[in-house]
Amino acid sequence: MINLAPAVSEKIAQLLNTSGMLSDDRFTKITTQCAENKEKIIDELLKKKFISEDDIAKVISRNFAIKKIELSADNIKPEVIKALPNIFIKNEKIIPFEIEENTLKVAIADPSKIVLMTKIKALANKNISFFATTFSNIQKVLDSRILDSAVQDKIDKQKALEKKKQKDSQAKKKLDEVKKKLDKVDDVSTTNVVNFVDTMFFQSLRVGASDLHIEKFKNDVARVRFRIDGIMKIQEGLNEQLEENYQAVVTRLKIMAGCDISEQRLPQDGGISIIDEEQGGIDVDVRFNTVPTKFGERIVMRLLRSTNVMPLDKIGIPPDELIKFVKAIESPQGMILVTGPTGSGKTTTLYAALQHINKPELNVLTAEDPVEYTMEGIGQIQANEGIGLSFANILRAFLRQDPEVILVGEIRDKETVDIAIKAALTGHLLLSTLHTRDAISTIIRLTNMGVPAFMIAGALNTVVAQRLARKICPTCKSIDQTIKPKQLEEIGFNKEEAKTVKIYKGAGCSECSGGYRGRQGIYEILEISKEIAGAIVEDKRASELLDLAKKQGFRTMDEIARDFMVKGIISYEEFLRTISLAG
Repeated sequence: MINLAPAVSEKIAQLLNTSGMLSDDRFTKITTQCAENKEKIIDELLKKKFISEDDIAKVISRNFAIKKIELSADNIKPEVIKALPNIFIKNEKIIPFEIEENTLKVAIADPSKIVLMTKIKALANKNISFFATTFSNIQKVLDSRILDSAVQDKIDKQKALEKKKQKDSQAKKKLDEVKKKLDKVDDVSTTNVVNFVDTMFFQSLRVGASDLHIEKFKNDVARVRFRIDGIMKIQEGLNEQLEENYQAVVTRLKIMAGCDISEQRLPQDGGISIIDEEQGGIDVDVRFNTVPTKFGERIVMRLLRSTNVMPLDKIGIPPDELIKFVKAIESPQGMILVTGPTGSGKTTTLYAALQHINKPELNVLTAEDPVEYTMEGIGQIQANEGIGLSFANILRAFLRQDPEVILVGEIRDKETVDIAIKAALTGHLLLSTLHTRDAISTIIRLTNMGVPAFMIAGALNTVVAQRLARKICPTCKSIDQTIKPKQLEEIGFNKEEAKTVKIYKGAGCSECSGGYRGRQGIYEILEISKEIAGAIVEDKRASELLDLAKKQGFRTMDEIARDFMVKGIISYEEFLRTISLAG
């Protein structure tokens, strides 16, 4: 016996008949018999072994345009099961079995369950793709112990939630004390402030924001902005509440961040720990900074998710370029520089590289400001200029710590670059960042910092220049009819390409933000070959270095970005924003 509604049972029987799996005589006979006995057609067909459950799954797959699948509990990751509540899975007889990007794949046996898509989508906060399977297959998975891990996870999440509530209770007590001291917040409801802050964090996590901005202007105007996919977006729904409770919100956040609530004249840094329930209860570190302005303290918070260290092959480097980069980071010595403007993903690239090469037999040390992600097995030092713990001083100490690999968060001055160069020349692999427009200009920048050309040529192994561009939403992607051939010629397409190439854009839909969803890394990777090293020593101009590099297969960011445009990954607008107009 399988649990199908009578109407669905009859519909499937009809489909079995029309597909040839059930003869006309049997269909007519069974239909009549079941109508008289008030039995479900499918149950009777299975009972008499005229059909199998697999036949049902096949016809559902074919006629409802969904793929057929055979599930095994051993192949389903616990975190996927946890995408939906256990009780919901059991009641609806469905199995979530895979997450691909932002799509949850769900196996069903009853095609009428397709109407559940909206509910499942709301619960999982993801796009849904259905697959057909048998009732027996679903029951087999449900009878396994796969749901046990999800239950335990919910227990752990509940404990974490209780811990968070406890911290909130402590923060509330502190806020009550503060309210007595600050006239500005005497009439503010503490509960309202706590709820506002919780709501703000919840919404920022739900939409995948990387940064939160809280600002105040003339006439008590205040606003909340989230940085989503690199673009700042005003959160209108939060602004009114913020205006009513601005000082109290600032105070609440400063308490949570461990800052001095009485100090409003100087910048302060702190940290907050929150839990992302949308992603299964993972910890999120919030880097907190406040600065005084004319109209009140301004707060910026960066959200650092513990799961954000991406595998090297997932950050978006094209396969041919990735081979070059892997070769560089697996080298025993030399300097690797990752360049680009603020917010271009340099830190993500460096952490992915460290994760790739981190092995017990290597001594890996990092100097960062701040330490954004904690990595097991790596010695990480937080730079602090205020106490004399500069990058240069940390580097000197590192060289006495017997390291194989050193990461310096940023090369900011000549002293740091001098020590970094020497480290790279004395048998160490050194990774760092630099603010330059592209790979070639990095060489010129090092020269301008006073590094002798022969030392650059000897130490520099590879330069990675990168940008982050917003990806076109695949749901609402369409051809951009507004782009003219002349515009494409101006960004590097030849005349023939400009006439024939199709450029895409996102129209905007419920699945995206203004036609964009997610980001695509755009990388150019310059290997310092013997020929290029020789050209550096000879003090060749940037244009000459570029020509030489191209002869050796070097591809620039704009070339790679044009490929992404043609493939429909990024728009013309994003090309201009991230590549053509980048300074």
